[in-house]
Amino acid sequence: MAKHTIEERRTYRIFDWVGTHIRLVAIGALIVAVTLGVVGTLVANTDDANFDPAGPMFDTQAEVDQTLAGTSTIATATWIVEAVDGGNVLSQPALAEWHRNSEAVRTDPAFADHLVDRYDSDTGTTVPGVMSVADVADTVLGGRLDVATEEETAAALDAAFADDSKFASMRFTLSELAESTEVGWSAPAFVTTVAYDAASFDSVTAEETWLRDLQTALREDAEHTASMGVTIDPELSFGEAAEQSAPFIFLAVALIIALVAFVHRSFWSAVVVGSGLAATSLAYYGTSSLLGLKMGSLLVAFVVPIAMISFGVDFYIHGFGRVREAQVDDGHDLRRAYPFGMTAVFTAMLLAVSSSVAAFLSNVASGTEAIIQFGIGSAIALVWAYVLLGHIGPRVTVGIENWVGDDPVKGLSRYVYAAGAGITAIVGGLAVALAAVMPIAGVMALLVFVSFFVLVPALVTRWRNRRAAERGRALVDGHGGHGHGLRPAGTVVHFLAKWRIVTIPVVVLIGVLGFVQASTVTSGFEIKDFLSSDTDFARSIERVSEHFPSSGEGSAYVYLTGDLADPANLAAIDGVVADIDSANVDVGRDADGSLLVGLHAGDVVRMAMASPAAAEIAANGPDLSDTDGDGLPDTAAGVSAILRHAMANGVLAPDGSTAIPVESVGTLVAQVDGGYATAVRIQVGSFTDGDIIAPVEDTLTAAAGRYEAATGVEARVSGEVLTSYHGMNAFTRSMLVSLPLALALALVIAAAMLRSIRYAFVSVAPIGLVVIGVYAFMATFGYTVNVVTATIAAVAVGVGIDFSTHFTARYREELAGDDGRLGAVRRAGTGTGGALVLSALTSVLGFLVMAMAPTPIFATFGALTAVMIVLSLLVAVLVLPSLLVLVTPKRRDAVAVAIEPIPEPVGA
Repeated sequence: MAKHTIEERRTYRIFDWVGTHIRLVAIGALIVAVTLGVVGTLVANTDDANFDPAGPMFDTQAEVDQTLAGTSTIATATWIVEAVDGGNVLSQPALAEWHRNSEAVRTDPAFADHLVDRYDSDTGTTVPGVMSVADVADTVLGGRLDVATEEETAAALDAAFADDSKFASMRFTLSELAESTEVGWSAPAFVTTVAYDAASFDSVTAEETWLRDLQTALREDAEHTASMGVTIDPELSFGEAAEQSAPFIFLAVALIIALVAFVHRSFWSAVVVGSGLAATSLAYYGTSSLLGLKMGSLLVAFVVPIAMISFGVDFYIHGFGRVREAQVDDGHDLRRAYPFGMTAVFTAMLLAVSSSVAAFLSNVASGTEAIIQFGIGSAIALVWAYVLLGHIGPRVTVGIENWVGDDPVKGLSRYVYAAGAGITAIVGGLAVALAAVMPIAGVMALLVFVSFFVLVPALVTRWRNRRAAERGRALVDGHGGHGHGLRPAGTVVHFLAKWRIVTIPVVVLIGVLGFVQASTVTSGFEIKDFLSSDTDFARSIERVSEHFPSSGEGSAYVYLTGDLADPANLAAIDGVVADIDSANVDVGRDADGSLLVGLHAGDVVRMAMASPAAAEIAANGPDLSDTDGDGLPDTAAGVSAILRHAMANGVLAPDGSTAIPVESVGTLVAQVDGGYATAVRIQVGSFTDGDIIAPVEDTLTAAAGRYEAATGVEARVSGEVLTSYHGMNAFTRSMLVSLPLALALALVIAAAMLRSIRYAFVSVAPIGLVVIGVYAFMATFGYTVNVVTATIAAVAVGVGIDFSTHFTARYREELAGDDGRLGAVRRAGTGTGGALVLSALTSVLGFLVMAMAPTPIFATFGALTAVMIVLSLLVAVLVLPSLLVLVTPKRRDAVAVAIEPIPEPVGA
C-alpha cells in the first residue's frame, strides 16, 4: 500500500474537524459527562459484587444461608475484658469494677431497652443481656462483690468453677492463659456476650453506634479493666477508614495535576487535566451504572477510578506532547498542529488503549463476579479517558492558549501565578475525588471548577494580555518549550540499545531471579490488609487471638439434608462429631480440650425431650419412649413430632423457661423436601492458613462421606472459612487464567495494528517482567494476594502495554529517518521516551502520596501502583529499545529510500 502523507490520512481529516469544532465537541463532552453522572446515580445498583466463584461449596453456602436462616432478630456481641497492665482480671477490684459498670448498663434505659435476657444452656438459667464471670462471683457472694475481700472473691470463684457447680462452664470464658493455683484462680482476661434485639434499631449504623456507646459505658471510670467489643462496628470502621484515606486520594490527584502544570509549564494543562479526570470519573460511573455493574463493589467504586488516573494522565501527556511537538519543532500553527500531532500519535494511542482494554477484559474469564465487573469497569474507564483526555483534552489546552494570546513577560507575578496553580491543583483534586466517590457532588464540583478555574481565568487572562499588547509591553509566546521531549531519555535509550549484547542477558537474569521471588507470594485475607492496626476493630481480633488461640477464627460445617426423622440417622450425627473430635487437626476447642460444636437437630430433640413440653407432645401425639437412653425418641414419628413442636413453639429448658426461642430454632433445623436439614458446625484454627484449613476440610469431607454412606442422608461440606479460602484460591487461579489471556490478546491486537508479529512480540513479551516485578515486590515486602491485590496483574499488564506500545509505535515511525536503528531509538527515546518519563513521574509521585494513607487497602494500592508504573517505565525505556533494535533487520541502517514504509494505522 502506498504511503500517504499525514495530511492525506482519514484520521487527519477527523481531527481537523474536531479541532475546527472544538467548542461544540468540548461542551458536548461536558454535557454528556454531567448527564451520565446524574443519571448513573439515579439508576446505580449499589449492591456489592459477589467475590465467590461458582462451585458446589459456594452453592451449599448459599443454600444454608437461605434454609437455616431462622426469624430471630436477637443478636450477640462479644466483649473481651482484660486486666490493666497485664494483671489478674479475676481480682476483687477488677471484677467489682466490671460488675458495677455492667449493672449501670442493665439499668440505663438507653441500653436496657435494647438488651434481652436469654437462656444459657451451660448454666441452665436465664441470664441478663450483659452477664459475665463477675456476675457469677457476685451471685455466689450473695450480692456482696463490691465489699468482698480478695480472699472471699477467690473462694467464690473456686466454688463457682468447681466441676459440680452449675457455673462450672463459666471457666471456659477465661483466657486460655488462666490458671488455678493454691491461692485461687488468675487470668489476664475473660469474655462476655451481650445479647440485644437488632430489630430495635432502624439501621446498621444505628446498631453499631449503640454498640460503641455501650462500649463507652462499660469503660466508664475504669481503672482496673480494659474492655473492648470484638468486631462490633465493621460498617463504621470501614467507613471511617475510607474517610481518613479520602484526603490522601485527593492529595494524590492534586499533586498529579500540579506536576502536569510543572512539566508542561502550563496552567491550562493543569485545569484541563483536572476537568478531564473529573469528567472521566462521572462518565465512567454513569456508563457502568447503565450497564448494570454493581457500584457498591470496592473494586468498581474505588479501585477502578484510582487506576484510571494514571491512564488518563498518560493519554493526555502523549497527545498534548505530540501536538506541542507539531507546534514547536515542526512549526505548524494551531490550525494544523492539532490534527498533525494527533494523527502522528494515533496509532500508538489506539494500540495502547486497545491492548489495555483487552488486558482488563481478560478478567471476564475469571468466573468471579467481582473480578469480571472490575475488568468491564476498567475497560469503560479506559475508553472514556482515551477520548476525553487523550483526544479532546490536548485540543482544549492549545485552544485556550491560542485564545488568550501571548503573555506579558512576568516578573514577581510569576510567583502569584504559581500560587494560583497550586490552588487550582487542590480544587481540581477535590473535584476529581468527589466525582469518583460522590457523583452528584462531583457534578457540582466539576461545574464550579470549569466555571471559576477555566472560564473565568481564561477571560481575565485574555483581557490582561490584550491590555499588555495595547500598552506595548514585551510579550512571550506561551507555546514554546512545553514538554516536547527529554534529551537525556534519548541518550540513555541509545546507550543501552547500542550495548544490547549486555543489556538483554542482564535483564533475563534479573527476570529469572524476580520470577523465583514472585512465586513465593501467598494469598490470604487478613484484617491488617484492610484496616489500620490502630483501630479497635483490628485490635479486638488480636486480643482474642492472644487469649483464645484454640477457639478458632471462623466456622465450617457438615450440612445434612434428608431423613433426619429416623432416630438412627439422627443419632449418627454424634459419629460425625466424634470423627472430627478424634482427628489431629486444628479446630476450635475449650480450654479443657473439648471440641466446640454448634447446636444441631439432635441437640434440639434431646433438649425438647428433657423439657416439660415432652409430656404435652406425648399426650397429644406419638409415643416418645427412649428405651436405649440416647435422649432421642425410638420412632421417626416421635422425632418428627418433637421437631414440629420445636419449630412452632421453640424449646423449653427443664425449669420451663425458654431455652431456644422459636425464632432461633430455624437456624438449627429446618424442614426441606425429603425430610429435614441441619448443620454440624465447628470452628477452624485459621481463616487464611491453607496448611490448617486444608486438613480440616479433608476431615469434614471424610466424616460427611462416612455419614452419608451409613445413613443415605446427603452430607455436604462448606462454611465461611472454606468458602473464603477457596475464594482466595480462585483469585489466584483467575490471575493465572487472565494474565496469559491478557498477554495473548495484546499480542494479537499489536500484531494486527503494527502489521508485524515480531514487533508485536517484543512489545508484549517484556510486560511479563512488569508483572513478575510487581509480585516479587509483594513477596519481598509481605503483601498478599487478596480481593484488591488480585487485580494488580491485570492493571500491571494494562499499564505495561500502554507504555511499551507507545514506544514501539514511535520507534517504527522514526525508522523512516536516515540514521538507522540506533538513530530511530534515540529519537523515540527523546520524544516518546521523554513523554513516558514525564507521565510516570507525575503518576508515581501522586500514588506515593496515596501510599501514605492510614488505611492499608488504599496505601497498598497506592504503593503497588507506583511500583508498577516505575517498572513499566523501566521496561519501556531500558529493555524494549534493545529488543526492537535486535529484531529490526540491519538493512534498516541503510539510507531512508531503502526502508520499507511504515504501515498506516488501521482506518487511517
